[in-house]
Amino acid sequence: MLTGPTMAVYATDVLLRRNRYDGRELSDESRGGPFWYTAGVNPAGAAAVLLGTAAAGLCVTTPLYTGPVAAALGGTDLSLPVGMLLAAVLYLLTGRRRQAAGAA
Repeated sequence: MLTGPTMAVYATDVLLRRNRYDGRELSDESRGGPFWYTAGVNPAGAAAVLLGTAAAGLCVTTPLYTGPVAAALGGTDLSLPVGMLLAAVLYLLTGRRRQAAGAA
């Protein structure tokens, strides 16, 4: 439930940046670094992962737990595609806005 949304946010970020990362800047953990964001956390990415994971939790089927959406669909586990798709779309929408604000 967590891995799918996390990988979707990563892949979306790679696409948004066209895979152009500066290794030196990416390793900069100082407060003024280009990837510091808010207290070291990218709010758009964190929100997309959390909401994607929550949606995946509604659609998961495991021996211990079946989400309400999965139960309504007769036990069909859609957690991976739902979590990934929602996280990617949310990050795409909020990530672009943040990049545009940062470029101004």
